[in-house]
Amino acid sequence: MTEHPSVAKPTNRSVAIQLWAIGALGPLIYFSKGEIGKNDFVALWIAGKQLLSGNVVGIYDLASTGQYTALFDLGQATIFPYPPHALFLIAPFSMLPQMSAYLVWTLGTAAFFWWCARPYFRTGVPSILSIMTPAAISTIAFGQTGLLFGGLWILAFRGKWPAVALLTIKPHLGFLAILSLRSRSDFLKTALLAAALVVVSALMFGVGLWASFFDHTIAHAIKISNLNRWFFAGVTPAIGYGFWGWLPFAAAGALMLCRNVNLFTVSTASFLISPYGFHYDMTVASMGFGLLIASHWQEMPIRHRIPVALGFLSPAIAITGAWWIPPLLLWALWTQVQYPEPSPTAKSALETARA
Repeated sequence: MTEHPSVAKPTNRSVAIQLWAIGALGPLIYFSKGEIGKNDFVALWIAGKQLLSGNVVGIYDLASTGQYTALFDLGQATIFPYPPHALFLIAPFSMLPQMSAYLVWTLGTAAFFWWCARPYFRTGVPSILSIMTPAAISTIAFGQTGLLFGGLWILAFRGKWPAVALLTIKPHLGFLAILSLRSRSDFLKTALLAAALVVVSALMFGVGLWASFFDHTIAHAIKISNLNRWFFAGVTPAIGYGFWGWLPFAAAGALMLCRNVNLFTVSTASFLISPYGFHYDMTVASMGFGLLIASHWQEMPIRHRIPVALGFLSPAIAITGAWWIPPLLLWALWTQVQYPEPSPTAKSALETARA
């Protein structure tokens, strides 16, 4: 009797790459139908334009923003969502024409995230895939900040305390990134740098701009909650289930996180604990699940493989509705905390590039 040759089992690496391709396909098809350049980046670019033209008081005013939107034919007006010290990073891009600024922003933030993520790719998976996850492609399509803040998040958890201070540009991330600080000294230095950024921005742009930011933050949150669009981009329990639905997920995520605090588990938990978050913000979380698959897929039981794969694909699944994602992320976090953090190489990405 002739024996059939055994079929080789797929390797961790091949499974990871296949899932990466599947996860990237959905956002690519979905967002290819939109107008590249007329996206969320517009809000950042217009805020910089207003600052550079001296119209500081109009940065958080929807009517003033609408005038710029109409002038440049950029679609629906939206308010700048970040606190004033974010303008230090945003304003330089507004010196360029809008489309050029979008391209430079995209290439620059993608290169930054790749540089920060590169040390974690030791499993034979190409590091270029760090900017090809479902979340990364979504942030590129929207012209969003996910790659910038994702890179800062990675640096924060590698002991770079200034990155924590910069993450206060997105306040809830700055708060959660405190978990990365390794000493009281780092905490003090982070607090001083964050305070300095706030004070300098108040001196340069005026205290009134900070007052305007706080006045409009609630209005902006209400505006977001009333847009049907965000129910097909949001990933947090508050977006999918409201305040009372958010509380049990946040509590469960925090309790689960206590079992294993690291770069990737905190990133995943942040989307259960934070009041809001979107698929384009999940650059680190999605990458973390991809690396977990590349490292441990063969040894995982099926009850672990399913939630980890769904966790990786969750930024793409979010396109079908925000309701699906919180239970998937909680299940995926339950699995993730049972495995060690994929550790970076001994050399930094910069040192490796120079070698």
